[in-house]
Amino acid sequence: MASSYYWPKGAEEVKLSQTDTSLSIVPGVVGRSRGQSWLRKNQGWLMVGPCLAIMLGMGIFPLIFSIGISFIRWEPKIPGRPFVWFANYKDVLTSIEFWTAMRTTAIIVVAGVTLEFFLGLRVALIMAGKVRGKRFFMAILMLPVMMVPVVVGYTWRILWHPTYGPINQILSWFVGHRVIISWLTQTKTAFLALIVTELWQWTPFMFLILLAGLTSVNPELAEAAAIDGASRWQTFWKVTIPVMRPVIMVAILIRTLEVLKIFDIVFIMTWGGPGFSTQSIAFYLYRTGARHFRMSYTAAGSWIFLIIVAGIISFAVQQLQEK
Repeated sequence: MASSYYWPKGAEEVKLSQTDTSLSIVPGVVGRSRGQSWLRKNQGWLMVGPCLAIMLGMGIFPLIFSIGISFIRWEPKIPGRPFVWFANYKDVLTSIEFWTAMRTTAIIVVAGVTLEFFLGLRVALIMAGKVRGKRFFMAILMLPVMMVPVVVGYTWRILWHPTYGPINQILSWFVGHRVIISWLTQTKTAFLALIVTELWQWTPFMFLILLAGLTSVNPELAEAAAIDGASRWQTFWKVTIPVMRPVIMVAILIRTLEVLKIFDIVFIMTWGGPGFSTQSIAFYLYRTGARHFRMSYTAAGSWIFLIIVAGIISFAVQQLQEK
C-alpha cells in the first residue's frame, strides 16, 4: 500500500504518493517560494546597491561629463558651445604655462619624495633598534600626518613670515644680526619653503611604512650574512634593501601620487607665486577652470594629466611585479 504525505493543517492539502510522481501545488505558493529564493540569493546586492549607485554616480558621471565637455568650447566669451574635436587638447599640449606647471610639479615630486625617503629610512633605522621612549617619540612623529593640510599651510606660512616669523628670528640668533628673508616671494626660497613644509608633514608617513618593512625582515638573513663575513653596510645594502624592495616601491609610489596632486600647500602659502613660478599642475587647472572659467580647456588638461599619471602607475607596477 502506497504511503501518503500531507502539508500541515491550514495549508493547501497536497497528496504525494510513492507510486505517483505528479505533484499538484497551488500557483501562489510556488510564486512566493521562487520570490523568497530570489531575495535570498540577491540580498547582498540589494543591500549594497544604493551605496554602489551613489558611488558610481559621483565617480563615473563626472568622468563622462568631463570627457564630453573636453570636445566642446565652453567659455563665457564664446557664444554657444560649439563642437571643436581635439582643439582643446591641442591648446593644452602647446601651452607653455601648462608644461611650466608640470615642470614645477616634477621638481616638487622628485625633491620631496627623495628627501622624504632618505629621512624616513634613517628615522626607521633608528627606531628599529632599542630606543628609550620609543612609543613617545613615535606618537610625536605621527602628529604632522594627522594634521589637515590647510592647517599645515597656514602654520608654516606664519613660520616663513619675513618680519614676524620664527625662522628668520632663529637665523638671526645664529648669524648675530637681524635676518629678513622673504621666503615666499622669491622663486628659489619659495620652492624651498614648499619642500620643507611637505617634508615636515609627510616624512613620518614614509617612516612608518619603512619601519614596518624593516621589522618584517627575517633577522636570520643578517646573521647569515655576518657569518659569511659581510659588514653592516654590506648586509644592509645586499640583504635588507632587496628584501624591502616591494615595501620601498609601494611607499614611493603612494607618496609620488600624492605629491603629483599637491594643491593645498601651494594654495595657502604661495598662490602659485611669485608670478606663477611655483604653481603645481593641480593649482594651474583650478585657476584656469574656477577662476578663468575655461571649463573645456581645464577638462582636456585634466585628462592629459590623468593619462600621464596612469602611465607612471603602470610603469611602477610593472617594475614591482618583475622583481
